[in-house]
Amino acid sequence: MRLSPKLRRLVLIPLLAAACGVLGAVLVLCFQGALHALAYLLGGHASGLVEIASRLAPWQRALAPVLGGLLAGVVLEQGRRLLRGAAAGDYLEAVRVGDGRLSLRRTLVNSLSSLCTVASGGSIGREGAMVALSAQGGSLLTRLLSMSLPQRRRLVACGIAAGWAAAYHAPVSAMVFVCEVVWRRLDARSLPALALAALTASLTVSHLFGLSPLYHPPPLPAPGALALAGYCLLALMLGACAPLFLLLMELGRRAFARLPWRLPLRMALGGAAVGCLAWFWPQMWGNGYSTVSWLLGHQPAWQLVLTLLLCKLVATAATSGSGAVGGIFTPMLFAGAACGALAGQLLNLALPGCLPGGGAVLVGMAAFLAATAQAPLLAVAMLMELTGAWSMLLPVALVALLAARIGRLLGGRALYHDETEGVRRRLPGRWWGRRR
Repeated sequence: MRLSPKLRRLVLIPLLAAACGVLGAVLVLCFQGALHALAYLLGGHASGLVEIASRLAPWQRALAPVLGGLLAGVVLEQGRRLLRGAAAGDYLEAVRVGDGRLSLRRTLVNSLSSLCTVASGGSIGREGAMVALSAQGGSLLTRLLSMSLPQRRRLVACGIAAGWAAAYHAPVSAMVFVCEVVWRRLDARSLPALALAALTASLTVSHLFGLSPLYHPPPLPAPGALALAGYCLLALMLGACAPLFLLLMELGRRAFARLPWRLPLRMALGGAAVGCLAWFWPQMWGNGYSTVSWLLGHQPAWQLVLTLLLCKLVATAATSGSGAVGGIFTPMLFAGAACGALAGQLLNLALPGCLPGGGAVLVGMAAFLAATAQAPLLAVAMLMELTGAWSMLLPVALVALLAARIGRLLGGRALYHDETEGVRRRLPGRWWGRRR
């Protein structure tokens, strides 16, 4: 079936973008439903992972990540037999330098492995698998009709935006994520399709389950001059810490890569690191969502916050470094929230009442996200949509820009910066030249 370019642009692309939004939302909800079902089997109720871990005996919450990591590794290892002849790469490659086609078998294997890791308490984000599944939905839609290379890439990008919007209830930041992180440029011609896919995904989730901000901070007043100065100091601190976070993640990958073990055993070892920490602190289970919500509404002792932060960094480095499939975006928000809480308490010691506790946590999340991903616009959009704290728009925007600049000056790289170059080096010259 061939349509004229004008008719394709006016009719077909919007319809496919809307279909991509609906399909992406359904795939994200299916993944979430599978997680809830496994959580119910594990804990007898479909509540959060931290709550389930706190109700289990210490040995049980220590053993579960080990078994989950082992099973996730077996799925990946055995899945390689099914992946012989399948296209390599992920959605970043497909959109940046690829042909817009993703391997369905590879996506399903990776998603099943991620499901095992996340459901058993692995310290990794579930959003990675959700966005990958939604991007796969966009890739499948490209096979229905004959499309040019830019159109295939654009539809996969619509799938990414749909998955992000459905996972985080954040359609605006979904568009910003694609432009600022995935493409690293603004493509005005693609914005209508991205907006349609993201909004359709959000409306689908809202129609089925309701749509509200994921985090609910206490009411925060508009900051004065003293508070703005304090937030800027906080941005300087977290901007300097962001390269250390990325370095820790890299060291974790290198350490596990040196082990002469099969993948299931390495991933079981990563789960063991999480389990040992979860024996004492159930908050080590999962991506840190519930702990961030707790930090936004409370002001715990700095010793507890520091302990949870250090342990969570180790747990995330072990889970990600062992080869687990998933994102570190939500654990990154945890690190920013904990660092913001610590820095806020430190500043309040010097200037009592300078920063409200919830404001320091929220601004810390924005600063850390902006510095690690080198995406200040994404940090602003994300924090506004995740919390609904619009009174904090000015300090969030200010610290995001400042922290990103500080992180760059200190040699920090963007979280996804080297993906395209790594792909380019792996591709044969003729393949790359044909699609440049």
